[in-house]
Amino acid sequence: MKTFNITDPYKLSTPYTTILCDLWGVVHNGNEVLEESRKFLEKVKNDGKQIVLVSNAPRPNFVVAEQLTKKLGLNNNLYDFIVTSGDVTSSFLNTKKYGSSYYHLGPQKDKDLLSTIKLDLVKEVNFAEFVLCTGIDDDESEEPSDYNDILNDMLKSNLLMVCANPDKIVYRGNKKIPCAGALAQHYESIGGKVKYFGKPHVEIYEHIFSNLKNINNKLQKKEILAIGDSLSTDILGAINFNIDVLFIRSGIHKHEINSINDLESTAQDYLVSLPRKLLTSEYL
Repeated sequence: MKTFNITDPYKLSTPYTTILCDLWGVVHNGNEVLEESRKFLEKVKNDGKQIVLVSNAPRPNFVVAEQLTKKLGLNNNLYDFIVTSGDVTSSFLNTKKYGSSYYHLGPQKDKDLLSTIKLDLVKEVNFAEFVLCTGIDDDESEEPSDYNDILNDMLKSNLLMVCANPDKIVYRGNKKIPCAGALAQHYESIGGKVKYFGKPHVEIYEHIFSNLKNINNKLQKKEILAIGDSLSTDILGAINFNIDVLFIRSGIHKHEINSINDLESTAQDYLVSLPRKLLTSEYL
């Protein structure tokens, strides 16, 4: 694997017409928008390129858009549209592929996603046909093992867990926070079945590409650049979908990769196969 360190991501974006940009860890850190990322988005939009913000948030895109504007102060003119793992999850669940009734395992802050799901929400897990997992109730203090009782009940009933956020952790400022993906991984470790929606899984990329083709039916994958900070979600998903990718080293792997020389060994821990080349930057 050849790695190329990019000191100016804006120059890299020149040959592409469309940018798929991760949010948490790239555009913001959970508390504030990163200034270099804001400048990058401004330059790219001034060039007339499309920017799609792609998030593994288990919430509808309109909720994420509101949070970006009101909480973080990101101008909504700096992107074209947002796609979340929550959007893709509700779209698939509404086909009733996994059943007509579900139990929600997650915090109340994710209730906006539930409003987009046209199925029966039950109050007891034993009455559900599947379980929708959006995260941990108190992600500041709880861990996946705190949920062993309900996970064992799910296992006894052979219930599928649908995970609306494949991320295992994020950093809120400098604090490591467990996500729905960590709870789903724990369920798998005790023998449970999980269906994931969001990066790196193909459904979210197909959803985005379909929307983009509706805007420009001549768009080709070679015109798209994905930007992300997670090797196991952003980078793996882009590689599997056969689009170019820029890896941001200052995000979720910031404590694992101290220099460009660490990158190859770290990538081998997360990627099924190494890309022929991987563009990297620590400037977004």
